[in-house]
Amino acid sequence: MLSSKQIEIFYQVYKNNSMSGAAEKLQISQPSVSKTLAGIERNLGFKLFLRKGKKLHPTVEANELFEYASLVTNQLKNFNYIANTYKSRSFDYINIGTTPSLAETIVPKIINNYLKENQSTRFNLINLNSIDLVEDRYKPDIDITICFNAKEQNNIDSVVLKKGVHKVASPVSFNLPSLVNINDLSEYPLIAITNLLSLYSEESVMNYFIKNNIEMNFVSKSDSYSAALAMIEMGMGISFLDDNTLTKANLKKVKISEIKDVKFEYSINALIKKDVVKKDLINFYEYLSRYCLLYTSDAADE
Repeated sequence: MLSSKQIEIFYQVYKNNSMSGAAEKLQISQPSVSKTLAGIERNLGFKLFLRKGKKLHPTVEANELFEYASLVTNQLKNFNYIANTYKSRSFDYINIGTTPSLAETIVPKIINNYLKENQSTRFNLINLNSIDLVEDRYKPDIDITICFNAKEQNNIDSVVLKKGVHKVASPVSFNLPSLVNINDLSEYPLIAITNLLSLYSEESVMNYFIKNNIEMNFVSKSDSYSAALAMIEMGMGISFLDDNTLTKANLKKVKISEIKDVKFEYSINALIKKDVVKKDLINFYEYLSRYCLLYTSDAADE
């Protein structure tokens, strides 16, 4: 029977194809890795690696065991993640569930401004997509949710941090004008944003295409605004993005256009359970409620 530590060492040796690489990754000495690996092979009764020159080559047995070692390693990572989440709660961290795009834009701005007057407060960011953020299985780990287009729910208070209108982002090489008609975009490859809560709502981009029988040329899909922006910068296609994401756009590679004949609105919402008793969390939510308009302007940075 191998310990979790032995499995992790085998996993890293296999993945890095060397004992020195595994030692560096695990921050232990190379002799320690070598000794542990020898003990594993002795315990199992067969070789896991064959040395050819300076490189290690996995055996057939090692190739099969690596798949299971990967599962164990990932489960350990999940275990540590959950344990750290509960640890952060015990130290009165405010656990903010948010999307990767918002974690790179508006959320750091919110936290930074709040800490200017509340330096003892500590935050922990948990990144998920919008749909996962409001599913029940994640709620015990999250004190407050900041996401796109959240709908009202029972026992949940919410405040709108920002409202805006999606704009068209395209590779500069496409030569789109600054003002475009929605029907003119059907000829361009589209990077669709998926997993947003409003994907098929009345005001959504997708619903508009369906209602008006507009056939778009879908080249890719992404559940992340940031990932979509990266694909646009590579020249893959156009997409409909929010203002926060567009602040990160490389304007040498991306053209930003407004749609003149239709508006695709979005909102960024903060959600909190109504039965919250933690004082730091209540204070933070009240701060959001009072000063949410500041987060949409440069005044928030002052």
